[in-house]
Amino acid sequence: MTIRHLLLVAAAAALVTALGILVIDAPLARAIGAHAADTATGRALSAIVDAIDHVSGMLWPSKEQLASALVLAGCALWWWRRRVGHGLVLAGITHAISRTFGGELKLVFGRLRPTEALARGHLDDSFGWDDGISFPSGHVAHYAALAFTIAYLFPRVRVPALAVLGVVIVARVGVDAHFLSDASASVALAALACSGAAAVLARITRPRW
Repeated sequence: MTIRHLLLVAAAAALVTALGILVIDAPLARAIGAHAADTATGRALSAIVDAIDHVSGMLWPSKEQLASALVLAGCALWWWRRRVGHGLVLAGITHAISRTFGGELKLVFGRLRPTEALARGHLDDSFGWDDGISFPSGHVAHYAALAFTIAYLFPRVRVPALAVLGVVIVARVGVDAHFLSDASASVALAALACSGAAAVLARITRPRW
């Protein structure tokens, strides 16, 4: 996956986000239903994501700590194992932008989760709530940042990396924890963050992968 590919992914995800907000989110959330998480399928999806969370760094005390650890480790390894250091720094920067900026956007948009919107009867009016933290998805931002970094650095393993991201998106949307546009917005943000960070780092060093 190249920087050009990442920008194309960001553009496509932004389009899906716009379409989701306008015409897809509410009907899809209604079709899934407020009790989707309590079904056998919902419990299975949640269990899969929980298992992945335990090995992906999602359960670190804070997103800032994880990003800082990646960047610091990358800087420490930069002159000893440049390619490894480069990869860790790229992952840390991408993750920091995706999660931290995404977290700030949650407060700006104040969107209810689908289950909350259904319970309150505001599925078509889910933005602008003081307690809304659904848009964009933090879970998807975490995995998108890691998946795009891996796909960029190691094209041969891009399929499994992106497959894990796909599973997380399906799981979060499939139990009405997030709207489709919540997930696609995080994908767009992470793709832009990865492409920008990769372009900047490429001006510093060009490791051969």
